[in-house]
Amino acid sequence: MNYFKYYIITVMLMGTSILNAQKVYIVQEKEHDVYFENSGRVEAIKRATISAETTGVVRYLGANVSENFKKGDTLVKLSSVYQNAKVKEAKQDLANAKLDLAEKKRKYYRIQKLKTKHLAKNEDVTAKKTAYDQAKRLISKKKEKLVQLQELASYTKIVAPFDAVVEKRHVRRAEKISLGQKLYTIYNKEKIRVVVNVPESMLKMIKKHQKVYVEVEKQSFYIDFKNIIIFPTSYNYAYTLRIVLPKAISPLFHDGNFVNVKFKIGTEKAIYLDNKYLHKQHETMIVYIKKGESIHAQYVRLGESYQNQSKILSGLEHGDSVVENEK
Repeated sequence: MNYFKYYIITVMLMGTSILNAQKVYIVQEKEHDVYFENSGRVEAIKRATISAETTGVVRYLGANVSENFKKGDTLVKLSSVYQNAKVKEAKQDLANAKLDLAEKKRKYYRIQKLKTKHLAKNEDVTAKKTAYDQAKRLISKKKEKLVQLQELASYTKIVAPFDAVVEKRHVRRAEKISLGQKLYTIYNKEKIRVVVNVPESMLKMIKKHQKVYVEVEKQSFYIDFKNIIIFPTSYNYAYTLRIVLPKAISPLFHDGNFVNVKFKIGTEKAIYLDNKYLHKQHETMIVYIKKGESIHAQYVRLGESYQNQSKILSGLEHGDSVVENEK
């Protein structure tokens, strides 16, 4: 019976020892890529500002800020009472002009017949012909005016020129607007680029390695170098790079935002440590080093961070053993 109790206690102690055991990580110095980083501004390649081409009162708005819509969707409807009245008036003017033309045509043909019988003077014939020609020209002008007014009336309904998202809406419902007033600012989310500046001194190495990443929402995306266009700038010895984003990732980016861009410029041997081994103590960073059976804190100086790892500038050497905590 005593032996059985001793066996149970021994197993429990062994279990506790296993649970308390820490995984040891052996620090290694490896070759890592070196990057130049800078902020880039997201730009929509396909964008537009939609403005009013007639006056009226807004009676319908088809989309709000950040909402998507398709080409041909109705974005704005304006009251068309004034425009329709003008069209009706122009149609009536055209109808009256046609009646007047018919009358002048009849008089001209009549006086021509009289002229053949030597019963009309030449000046009377000329006057009737002039009146008939003027009536025909007036008909042409009336038709042109009607077409213009009908086109103007069509502007009371504004449709989307392409698939896009609303960046800004400039008007509200029931608002009276004037000719040329801004209504919407829109852009296509599938055609996005990032514009970033790089120093002239870095450009040669960037071209050599052609390894570029764009980071957004804690995600990093590799960019094919053929999608990058390089432009020289006239200030600060810098170059502007336009990075056209693949269609698959474009919806993650928003026009006007800033994102991080990384360019590979070389390699170096360095120690990178997973952030789970790093702890903040008295405004400094420490790691726990294990030597034999003892564990002690060691101050470290950090460099850049990448994918949940931090570069160790000093405090650790190749072959050191680190654990997550001091117990």
